Amino acid sequence: MDGHATTLGGTVTPWGAGGEWMRSLRLNAEITPAELAEQVSAPSVAWVLEVEAGLRPVPSSMYKTYAQQLGVATNEFAATCLRHYDRKAYEALFGAEEAAFGIAA
Repeated sequence: MDGHATTLGGTVTPWGAGGEWMRSLRLNAEITPAELAEQVSAPSVAWVLEVEAGLRPVPSSMYKTYAQQLGVATNEFAATCLRHYDRKAYEALFGAEEAAFGIAA
């Protein structure tokens, strides 16, 4: 794994850091899991909670909608999702050094 694994009930979750990041965005936006599920047309509230628990990644088809609802620039949201959920794609696009990637304001 890429160092972003966390545990949930003793089980290693490969997308844990992404889930924590996603939960912090939702909390900062003051949106409940149920509201977010509705706003992004997620399959269910449980699905949103699974993303936040690091059990599943956000599909790229939902990046734009998630970003809009969470108040994040789409390119920043997509790049951060790639960093958490698809490290090889992130490195192919931005290089192995995270510090080399910057988002223009």
